[in-house]
Order: sequence, then C-alpha cells, then structure tokens
Amino acid sequence: MNKKYLLNPFNTLYQDNILLSKRPEIQELNQYAIDLEDRIPGELDLNYLIFEFANNQLAFVRNGLLLAKIKFLKLYKNYGDGTFAGFCKQQLRKQRWQINDTIRASRVVLELMYAGFETLPANISQAVALGKLTGEKLIEVWRNITKTLAADKITAKTIKNIIKPPLESDRKNATIQVSVEVHEDIHREAASRGLSVREFMRIILEFFINSEDSHLLKSEVNTEEYKEKQIIWQEDLIKIAEEKDNFLIMSQKTESFA
Repeated sequence: MNKKYLLNPFNTLYQDNILLSKRPEIQELNQYAIDLEDRIPGELDLNYLIFEFANNQLAFVRNGLLLAKIKFLKLYKNYGDGTFAGFCKQQLRKQRWQINDTIRASRVVLELMYAGFETLPANISQAVALGKLTGEKLIEVWRNITKTLAADKITAKTIKNIIKPPLESDRKNATIQVSVEVHEDIHREAASRGLSVREFMRIILEFFINSEDSHLLKSEVNTEEYKEKQIIWQEDLIKIAEEKDNFLIMSQKTESFA
C-alpha cells in the first residue's frame, strides 16, 4: 500500500466483530465517532469543525491544569504507596517526568496566553522547549519566534535552536552524492584558497541565494544571454573567492604582528 494513501477512519465503525473496552474515556470516544459519522454534509458546520480542531489542539493544556491540581494539592496521597511517582505509574499510566512535562507545558501556555499571544505552542514538546523560561524572558523569546516563523514552521527543534543556537562544531555533517571528478574539484579549489570544504561550499551557496541574477533562476539556457550571464557569474564568483583570500592574508598578517 502507498504510504501516502489515507484510509477513512470512519470505515472502522462498520467492521465485523468490534471489540470495545468498557473504560469510560474509550466509550466516550466511540460515541463521539458515531455521532460525527451520522452527520451528513448539510449538517456539518465547517466553522465549528475548525473551532473544534483548534480547541482539541489545546487539550494538553487542560490536562496539565488537572494534573497540577493533583500534584500541588497532593491528592495522590491516599493511593498506592502515597508517592507522586507511584500514582503517575499506577493511576495515570505515565512516567512522572511525562506528567511533570505536561504540567510544565500548561504553565508556559498560560503565561503566553495571558501575555496576549494568539499563536501558542501547539503541543507539549514545543511548550517544554520553553519550559526553562518565565516572565519577560519567555515573552521576549516567544515574540521573536512568532515574528520570525510562520505557525506551521514552529517546532520544538526550531524553538531550541532559537533559544540556544547550535555551535558550528555541533552541526552534523551530511553527505551529498557527486561524481569523483566534482568531489576532487571541490577539494582542490577549497585547498587552493586556504578554505575548508564547508567554508568554500558556504560561499558558493550564499552567492546563489543572494544573487538576484543567478543563472539557476533562469529557465532558458544555452542562449547568448545565458552565456553572458554565466561569464559574469563566474567573474563574480572569482571576486568573492579573491576577497576571501585577501581577508585571510590580512588576518594572518595581523596575527603575526600581534
């Protein structure tokens, strides 16, 4: 089966030999699915469905608030061994750190909500990534994130990278498949300029990104205009490399006089 093909979840309601747990939350979910399936298109309000989706996205915050009551009022004392860890494992079927993360996430979201933000962390992972921040620092960081990234681009990883940008030495290397000849050319050109392969490739990449006239943006090739552009591009690239060479030479001279 194609992994991109989606099966309709409502089809499972019509399968034979359905086995259903009697746990109240599972019974309620079953009834929710049945009620929703019974509605025909004319009975479905799209705005309500959108609201319900957004509302459900914040369910982890509601869970965090409930769990905070259990923890901070010590309502778990009369269960099991009387410890919070034991209660989490036996009654909530979660590890204590998972419950603490949910509480932590709810605190982050409430702080941001009461600071006037419309865009809030979309899940526990995003909120926990902000968990060490509070007050003005939390607000400042989240404002920066929401101004820099679209809501669908915000992830726990991007949040962590903005809070603590990774060092160059921490970045993982990736492999790009090229021919042996191209591989040798890259290493030779980088070495001739006293650059690492990473620095050399970064210069080339930045040139293409920053150049409005990059030939990669043109669909027509092998025309006279294209050939002229290619010559200009090559000359510009040489100038960039020479400027880098001069910078390195000046830096070395400065260090020798220091």
